[in-house]
Amino acid sequence: MRIVRPFVCLCLVATPVGAQLPLDSLVARFYEAPAHRLQPAWIQGTGLTPQARALLDAIERAGDEGSLDALSHRHLLPDEIWRLDTLLTRSFLSYAWRAAHGRVEPSRVDSSWTAATDGDDVVGWLESVSNADDANALVQQLEPAEAGYAALLAAWRRYQHIDRQGGWPEPLAERLAAEGYDTTAGVAAAVWQFQELHGLETDGIVGPATREELAVSPGARARQIALNLERWRWLPRSLGDRYIVVNSARFQLDLVENGAVTFSTRAVVGRPDWPTPIVSASATHIIFRPLWRVPQAIATQELLPIMRRDPTYLARAGIRVFGDSSRNRAELNPRTIDWTAVTESTFAYQLVQEPGPDNPLGGMKLVFWTPFSVFIHDTPIRPSFTEPTRAFSHGCVRVEHAESLAARLLPSWPADSVHAAMRTGRQRWVQLPDPIAVHLVYWTAWVTEDGLVAFGADPYAWDAKLAQALEPQGEMIP
Repeated sequence: MRIVRPFVCLCLVATPVGAQLPLDSLVARFYEAPAHRLQPAWIQGTGLTPQARALLDAIERAGDEGSLDALSHRHLLPDEIWRLDTLLTRSFLSYAWRAAHGRVEPSRVDSSWTAATDGDDVVGWLESVSNADDANALVQQLEPAEAGYAALLAAWRRYQHIDRQGGWPEPLAERLAAEGYDTTAGVAAAVWQFQELHGLETDGIVGPATREELAVSPGARARQIALNLERWRWLPRSLGDRYIVVNSARFQLDLVENGAVTFSTRAVVGRPDWPTPIVSASATHIIFRPLWRVPQAIATQELLPIMRRDPTYLARAGIRVFGDSSRNRAELNPRTIDWTAVTESTFAYQLVQEPGPDNPLGGMKLVFWTPFSVFIHDTPIRPSFTEPTRAFSHGCVRVEHAESLAARLLPSWPADSVHAAMRTGRQRWVQLPDPIAVHLVYWTAWVTEDGLVAFGADPYAWDAKLAQALEPQGEMIP
């Protein structure tokens, strides 16, 4: 049998880090299928099957390139054919697992990171590919199908190409044009747009901060993009026809409907020591005028010192005190408690704040359940929305235009009814007409509508943490 095609290097397809890939058992399961017990799965006649070529092309597009030195002979003995077929299977399974799950298992790197991908049965998927008339269609289903992912992957290839050509050209106009900025209206206008997409002060002047961003090499930008492609793979393969996405690195909430952003608002996200997690969930209700059940960590670390200094604080803030044990959940009189004698370890109370101007949840809270007990909500603290870096909360997402968001999620409600529900009355639960997916993400690179790449802040220093987790795999590839 003759193998007439030069091969890509399958040994260079990296095994996902921390993803618990049981490669040997997956290979064994694949070959246990009756169709593969007596004949190779990927070699037919004098060459590779079309299905194998489709998978090899996908691996090449992902950046894993090289050659099969040991098995590149023109004439292969039967045992060498099976060895090559097994090597192909191992590489295809490794690629499939990486494309479906990512190169790292998020929670094993950081407890605030989760994955919601649904491509668990890679063996079944590969079996389908090996028998498919249109293998390319199945291969394309494995990676995220969202336009944002495809645009970012194309941008990664573009920055890689610029880096391999020697980096940015020297003249400023050519440097900006190489990255895709339109300089026909003048360099200052392009600099202004560059500054806007890099979170800088927009004045059109190349000052120290702008010069520092311009000096970042295309290779470094490609690596930053690759980190965000990895985070994309942690998301469900379908984000939904209608969904909310909060990019904590951008401090922004978007409502996306049929692929288009129909509503955006500035957001305040978690502090670096209390970050907003990476997680996907489904929102089912809006609570108008929500009670705030103070988390114990906030109660003991932030409110208890105030209560010790000012015994009247709880009454003035509209905070009620309840027992926090299975035996005692009755409301207690805070004046009968010696708060100076209470410590963090002996704090056995649940603090609940009534709706009102001091309630940090404001007039509404969007309810979606996650292991992190974070929500999207209104806030009475308005000045923080004018800050360029808005990482001030305890993990929840505060939105600037919460009333507008509520009105869009309850389209049958008149605007004045939403307004009244947020400002008067007691707590009120309202079920959404349809559940809506909520994705809390952390993208420090994304592609704008005009095809330019924006590079945001990294308030949690999570880029470096993810890069370190990916480092054993060598060159940063998506």
